[in-house]
Formats: sequence, structure tokens, C-alpha cells
Amino acid sequence: MKADKTFLRVALLLSVPLILVGCGPSKEVLQREQDLFVQAWDKKSTCGNTENDAPAARAIVEKDRLRGLTRYTTADAPESMADRTDVSYMPGHGTQISYTSADGRSWLWYPGNSRILQGRWKLDDSKDYLQVCYDYGPGTRNPMMKDAGPGFQCGNFQHQNVFMLDTKRGDVFGLTSARVVKPLPRDAAKPYSPGCAPARKPLLKNGNPPIENLQKDLKGFLAPAG
Repeated sequence: MKADKTFLRVALLLSVPLILVGCGPSKEVLQREQDLFVQAWDKKSTCGNTENDAPAARAIVEKDRLRGLTRYTTADAPESMADRTDVSYMPGHGTQISYTSADGRSWLWYPGNSRILQGRWKLDDSKDYLQVCYDYGPGTRNPMMKDAGPGFQCGNFQHQNVFMLDTKRGDVFGLTSARVVKPLPRDAAKPYSPGCAPARKPLLKNGNPPIENLQKDLKGFLAPAG
């Protein structure tokens, strides 16, 4: 694999990420991700912090129904994808920040990358379960997988939401017109991740949800393109 190729988010779509020798996270990290998947489907399990019980947390969830959900359904899919900024954190990939527009375009800010990836997204209901699909074009690769093939790469819609920390309407970080000044730190969102699943979301720190905290933490990392 060439070291200069850009990483893209595909492992979020997979229930069993692939392991490549000498590339990607360790077996222990991948096992941790698998454990979180199992916890997420156990409805008896939950986690969070005391701030999520505060009126401020309830007010955030009321403003945007999708915040606070531990499991999305297929009925949530269009709303969760159209004109949305999402922040996720998983042990293998670290922090990922994305924006998906209502017209099927997508932008991804991935740790270490020198640019914002631009691609496409779509929903596919041709299988027994709803799939969400991404296409970031040739020359991209995933550190857990081989080079991405041509066209859309699809996976279970519900799986990508296991590691979702926060979501908010609109292009919050301005990814559609931004250039990278400093690469996104891999663990930027780690302080706002509960490290367990399913979690009450958003996980508040200092009274703020992850996206608002990261807007402060990452000030100066992006600038307008051009």
C-alpha cells in the first residue's frame, strides 16, 4: 500500500473490520470495537455521565430529536443524513468529523489528512437491512482495509451510529469550503467519548455537547479555502 493515499471512513460501516498485517490498529483495539458493537445491541446496557441528566442536556435533545438516541431506526435514516454534521470516535480510526448534505454529497475530515475528502452518500434498501453507502473516489484507502474499490462502499446503516458521539443540523465546521491548516488530531474527540455503549447522548462535558466542545478545541485547525 502506498503511504501517501488518503484515509476514508469505511470501518464505521462494517460489523467486523478487516485486519491487515502492518497496517491499521492492533487486534486488541479491534476486539474492543467488537465488544462495543455487542454492548450497543444489548438494550439492557447503558452508560453516560451525570451531566446528561441535567436540564441542559434534556434541552439539547429536545432541540434535535436525533441527539440522545442510542439506536437509530431506518425511519431515522433520511433525517440523520440530510444536512448533518456528525462526530464519531472509535478506537481504531480515532476522531472523524463529517458533513452530509441533503443532495447526496459528503465531506470527511479524517485524522492526519492534509485535506477534506469530498464524496457522495446514498441510502440503499435493496437488502434485508438498510445500507448507507459512501464513495470518496479513487486513491483513497482505509487503514483497516485494502484500497477502496470504484463506486459506493456500503454497510449497515445502524452500525455507523454505534460510535457516533454527536450530530447537529448544518455544516457546523464549514467543511464544504474549508482547507486544513493543521491535521485533525486522532484523539480530539476522545475526551467526549464514554468508552461504552449504548451511551446516553450527547455526552456533556462542562455543560456542552461534543460538537460545541470540539469547535473550541479545534479553532484554527481549518480556514476558508482559496
